[in-house]
Amino acid sequence: MQYGDLVSVIVPVFNRAHLLGRTVGSVCSQSYKNIEILIVDDCSTDAIEEAVAALGDARVRLIKRARNGGVAAARNTGVDEAKGALVAFFDSDDICVFDRIERQVRLLLAQPSDYIGVYCARLFYNDVEESNYFRTDCHIRPYPHETPLSGDISHRTMQGNIINFPGLLVRRTALLAAGPSDELLRNNVDWDLCLRLTQQGKFAFEPEPLILTPTALRAEVIAQRISRSSRYKTFSYVRITGKLRRRKADPKILAGHHATAGRVLISQGYPERARRFFRASIKNEPLSLKMWGHFLLSYFPGLHATIRNRRSKKP
Repeated sequence: MQYGDLVSVIVPVFNRAHLLGRTVGSVCSQSYKNIEILIVDDCSTDAIEEAVAALGDARVRLIKRARNGGVAAARNTGVDEAKGALVAFFDSDDICVFDRIERQVRLLLAQPSDYIGVYCARLFYNDVEESNYFRTDCHIRPYPHETPLSGDISHRTMQGNIINFPGLLVRRTALLAAGPSDELLRNNVDWDLCLRLTQQGKFAFEPEPLILTPTALRAEVIAQRISRSSRYKTFSYVRITGKLRRRKADPKILAGHHATAGRVLISQGYPERARRFFRASIKNEPLSLKMWGHFLLSYFPGLHATIRNRRSKKP
């Protein structure tokens, strides 16, 4: 592998034709020229063909799925179609800085052979107009206090994901070895795959934000985000926690995830199922008074909700 090799950029899309000029246009404008851009349409109902044609770039290829399957299925389709030895991921509402691919390729090639990928920081900011400029805010991921950020981060990933998939560039061989994204998940898809991907090798981290993510302030847009769906969040956490249990993850880490799954379940009105996860958490950390408290309060879900709401309102 050397500088100049083909990089496949995978962009799952669903009803984002109005954004492609800005988002995919930023990929077309990369300083690293040897790329193919795979726009995987997950059964959009808008004018996706016209938006792709308007890009006017022969490196862009539109791949239309036969049925809607979510971001995991769309990414899997893109990986299957990719021709490059390196694969970069990108979301249809993000913006790349002009040298994102170039910097990531150079960083990866500068690492020892046991490094399989690189990821970068990602800047989130409010997409505002002059009338609501006072509401603008921003933050960066991974958070500055996270550690470790590079090297062998498999143990760190078990605690929670720090790799932003839209800012990831990885060797395709490692991606295939890790296995496909779990198509049953609509939430925490990145974390689930990173749990397997970080087992394949080490990662380098680029601390400068190479991905910009404008986030809408309008309530109707926020409500449509799958990542904010409590139902999908509940299912994903229960499913991923089960996978970690079967992998015999660190008991302390597993206890924390069991507890989170229990809290999510009880908030969704499933106290009996929540108790199963609280019991599992206590089994791993029998001296945790906090977990015993959650377990006992699961018999009084109304009181549990009241205490949770009071704590969330504290400054």
